[in-house]
Amino acid sequence: MNYIEYNGRKISVRPAVKDYEIDVNGAYVRQIPWFREPFGESYKNPVEKDRYTLFWAKDCAWSNRVAIIYSLLGLYESIKEEIVDWTELDLPVGWECVNSKDCVNKESNARFVGELYYRSDNNFIGRPSVPLLFDYKRQVIANNDHQNMTYYLERDFKPYHGEGVPNLLPINDEEEIVNMGSWLYDNINNAIYRMCFAANKTQYKIAYGVFYKAMEDLEQRLSNLRFIFGDHITDSDIRLFSTLVRLDVDYGKYLNLDIHLIDYVNLFDYCKEIYQIPKVREKTFFDKICRKEFTEQDINNVERLWLNKVDRKDKIKLNESIFIYK
Repeated sequence: MNYIEYNGRKISVRPAVKDYEIDVNGAYVRQIPWFREPFGESYKNPVEKDRYTLFWAKDCAWSNRVAIIYSLLGLYESIKEEIVDWTELDLPVGWECVNSKDCVNKESNARFVGELYYRSDNNFIGRPSVPLLFDYKRQVIANNDHQNMTYYLERDFKPYHGEGVPNLLPINDEEEIVNMGSWLYDNINNAIYRMCFAANKTQYKIAYGVFYKAMEDLEQRLSNLRFIFGDHITDSDIRLFSTLVRLDVDYGKYLNLDIHLIDYVNLFDYCKEIYQIPKVREKTFFDKICRKEFTEQDINNVERLWLNKVDRKDKIKLNESIFIYK
């Protein structure tokens, strides 16, 4: 049975990665998003205000990057948000709406993310994951495609962007940015998880090699560029940032890595500059990112390090603004 019942709620069960996403060679193969319907007039997901809720978790890099872009684009007035956290109940259900009254999301009347999955498709098998956009008019998950969700927010929900927000997906550069997003997924964002969940040393070494080479390539690229595509911030920068902000205090400690962001001068300064953008910082939570052995003082020290002054003007010719405005 792919669900359990708890207090009358039917909840899709969250299997362990080792039981679900490891191939015959011992390599980690991330599950394919189950709900991938795009947005627009030709699809079941219309682009409307006051229709969707973004479910995300502070300690999940995939949903954190969506939340950062949601913040940068000023979508608060059009799309609601529900910040979930790992349940403390002894149940195999994963994410729970712990920040809502009685731990129940108002728009869906759901307590657990797994409820939304079961309700949307009771044949669902896999990890009930975040981020996801929930259509509370139809009472179904509209989309949980973590790789493409930010593009929908940037492109399709453009009529609802706030005033003076950055254009993170300029139409003239869209193809190149999307291609870079795929490269970052393979070489950075997912490569770190291929190390984390590798079932043997061979698969770990393969993933390590991919990640290490990508870090070297990016360090070189950013030696003469302010951002990945020059003097303006794009979707690609947020994708990279959301992984690297976790490298030294989360992934690296879990894996005992000898690759440290702080040792990459260009990459670290680049990430600090992104972190110091107020709308990015308000959606970045070191108290959730840091490993459990970090004390409150440790976390404060990490935050101070990331807030250190960044002055890259000696190395890179910069425009006055970090944004391309619409």
